[in-house]
Amino acid sequence: MQVGVEGIVQTLQGVGPDAFGPEEICARLRGLLVDPGSLSPYLLFAPRRYTRNLVYRDELFELIALCWDPRTESPIHNHSGQLCWLSIQQGALRLENFTSLDGPGPGTGIRLVPNGGIERAGEGCLDLQQGDNGIHRVSNPFDQRAVSLHVYSRPYDVCLAYDPAARTSREMRLQYHSIGGKLVDCRAEQLQ
Repeated sequence: MQVGVEGIVQTLQGVGPDAFGPEEICARLRGLLVDPGSLSPYLLFAPRRYTRNLVYRDELFELIALCWDPRTESPIHNHSGQLCWLSIQQGALRLENFTSLDGPGPGTGIRLVPNGGIERAGEGCLDLQQGDNGIHRVSNPFDQRAVSLHVYSRPYDVCLAYDPAARTSREMRLQYHSIGGKLVDCRAEQLQ
């Protein structure tokens, strides 16, 4: 089913805080493809990186369009104990899940082990990350650009980023590359 991005925001606004959980939101997002014309104002790509573009945010959830240039990836990261739904809207992405043997961190001595994922997740694929075990990396190792929509509940501005070789995790401040389709100043530390 294809809807406008405003329709997704209105649908999610209609879900009360007590019902805003994995089952309800998965049911509303599963198989959903956004009308490309309604999404295009939020699609800001950058060479050799991915961008985080805020579509909507309130106290309960935020909707972000992530634009993935070919051969870009996020660091391995968590979601600050919050829920994260990822819906691939264009292209394909690799989704890698991890488990920490030593708690989420931050700190040293953090051992991560692979815990499944999807080698090539295509358009319409929906993924859910939740709680302290929601540790993953998203990447676009492919030759075409990709776009994913992310719903975070509750919104957060800091997450943990992991360095498996150094066995560390550290807090990282998140930022948007655009808000409402308008480019913002991107000097602060960011996922790259």
